[in-house]
Amino acid sequence: MFTGGFINVFYATGAMEKGLLNLSARMKGKEAWLIIILSFLFAFGGASYGMAEEAFAFYPIMVPLFLAAGYDLIVPVAVLFGGTQLGTLSSFSNPFSTIIASNAAGLNWTDGIYGRLLMFVLSAGIFIWYTVRYAQKVKRNPQTSLVYKNDGIVKSPFAAMNVEGAAGKSDLKTNLLLLLFLGTFLTLVGGVVFLKWWLPEMSALFLTSGIAVAVITRMGEKEFIGKFIKGAEGMLSVAFIIGTARGVTIILNDGNISDSILFYAANLVSHMPSSMFIILMFFAFMVFTLFISSTSGMAVVTMPIMGSLAVMAGVPGREIVNSYLFGMGIMGMVTPTGLILPSLALVNVSIKAWWKFIWPLLLMLVILCIGFLVVGIHI
Repeated sequence: MFTGGFINVFYATGAMEKGLLNLSARMKGKEAWLIIILSFLFAFGGASYGMAEEAFAFYPIMVPLFLAAGYDLIVPVAVLFGGTQLGTLSSFSNPFSTIIASNAAGLNWTDGIYGRLLMFVLSAGIFIWYTVRYAQKVKRNPQTSLVYKNDGIVKSPFAAMNVEGAAGKSDLKTNLLLLLFLGTFLTLVGGVVFLKWWLPEMSALFLTSGIAVAVITRMGEKEFIGKFIKGAEGMLSVAFIIGTARGVTIILNDGNISDSILFYAANLVSHMPSSMFIILMFFAFMVFTLFISSTSGMAVVTMPIMGSLAVMAGVPGREIVNSYLFGMGIMGMVTPTGLILPSLALVNVSIKAWWKFIWPLLLMLVILCIGFLVVGIHI
């Protein structure tokens, strides 16, 4: 809830939009670099603090920008939605996935953080290369656009924007706010890894950063409290999901249902090679994502059982958490219960065009994830 409060106060300043507009103006004529930088930033947002729906606010800026550069409407979806969703796959400090899943499995969430940082670098590199390659191909020959091939000529749902005119000059206040935002999450990771911080310290960090935003922008006390509470209020749905999911866990435990599941499942996995077990878990989480798109809900419902099975199969707990992250991250790119349909609706692109764009990338990511999991259980 403190995370939500800080993020809402920061977004209210408009610093993120100003920063993107300034970056867009500076990258005029070098839009390939803009794809690289923005994809990395949105993936970092997803991996560090769970950025997802917040990306919707940037479509009116990114769509006319990429269209003016000669790209098609799939490119902004790939950068905004694809980037944040990729962050789920490679989450290293996301409180709504990595931290909750590790807690539910009885693990310290920093167990495996260096491997997840490596996965972030590798998966982001593949994703960015693939997106830039497609965008440049469309720019050279617009008829190769998957939007054109599947949907015909589609008009932009957003009016053309003069990005250079809207950007203006970069000001000190905006730069300070952006540095504060980045510094907050770098401090979070450093504090937890090296100083053994936990919930009290993390909450204090977000509260302090929120107050610092108010001081920099000279935000009034009432306005700050209102926006902070509004941001915390937005996290209540996550709290209710976690509470409901924990209720399911209590029923499973008190009704001896989880014991029965573990008993029969243990008989299945007792003679199964650990490599086969972790791969099956990876694909199981992909299937589960079709029915439970909430990362926090999925973690609380499945991790107590999956974590126990991992012990029986001789698999490190961190790899069960990784299989959950990888499975949800990949399937989240296409599952209709996630954010892909509203993202496509915003830019007026069909799911068929998106699927033809994303499936080769998903295949590469699946191979990467399987290799990462198999190597991880032997380290």
